[in-house]
Amino acid sequence: MSVGRGDGLARPLLSLLTAAVCALAVVGLARMAVGTASGQRLDQLVASGAREHDGRLSHYAEIAVGTVSIPVIAALLVLAVVLVLLRRRPGLLLPIGTLVLGANLTTQVIKRVLVARESLAPGIEITPNSFPSGHTTLAATAMIALVLAGGRARVVLAPLGAAWATAAGLGTLVVGWHRPSDVIGAITIVAAWTFLILAVDGLHSRRRRARDAARPGHGRRRRGVKGYAPGARLRHRPAERVMAILLVLIGVAGLAWGGLGLLSLPRPLVLHDAAQQLPAFLVTAALIGGGTAVWLALTLLLRVPTSHRARPADRVP
Repeated sequence: MSVGRGDGLARPLLSLLTAAVCALAVVGLARMAVGTASGQRLDQLVASGAREHDGRLSHYAEIAVGTVSIPVIAALLVLAVVLVLLRRRPGLLLPIGTLVLGANLTTQVIKRVLVARESLAPGIEITPNSFPSGHTTLAATAMIALVLAGGRARVVLAPLGAAWATAAGLGTLVVGWHRPSDVIGAITIVAAWTFLILAVDGLHSRRRRARDAARPGHGRRRRGVKGYAPGARLRHRPAERVMAILLVLIGVAGLAWGGLGLLSLPRPLVLHDAAQQLPAFLVTAALIGGGTAVWLALTLLLRVPTSHRARPADRVP
């Protein structure tokens, strides 16, 4: 029995394509929001609305950003390592570590070397080296590491992580540390690294399945232990598929509302008009939350199902 050319190839190719789209989105966002006067004006309007907002959303967001500290991030990453080891999947440590380090290094290189912000229009407050947000990158990488390491718990961790990462990003706007483009850029960078890692992992899994299919008599599985049969179709658990669908629906709704809301803002933008600031912040919050939800949904769907993988412990010499 052999693995066909297309078997197991769709997920890594889609992951790679999505990673490329995210990378291009970061470049486009930097050029528009940092490098154009109109982009800076919209950024300024939303940032002002975030600082002026005085409701539950800003309250919870401020609490969330307060949790983005070295001890909390370190504890989440240690928990991710513990979950990986408890599941006896030490091979996940390298890709998860690469994702965390790669995304945070990318943010710092862009922030400190590649992107410089200067005022291109009247009324623009200068926040040098703010694109993308380091705090949001830390929160998003710790969250996605925990989701990828979580096993069956990822069904719960994914929506909770999406909510926390979104709130932490919005919190950087509420306290005045960052602009909305900084938050969106940080989340998109982490998403790009996520899909790149999923693509590499998917290709590696496909090669392993092809190797095992070529040697069907090698490494018989222990009696009573579930592994995958060579050539078997990989499927996610029903609960994981349901959660992915729910996140997609929530995400698409948030993206639609946010996008239409930004397009419907009256022109020209009046940066000191509270009647424009607050709606601009709310629809941007929906845009950020929707994008984060879609990212987590695609992560659940494009991840190679671990329940069907062969594990070293499942085989005998």
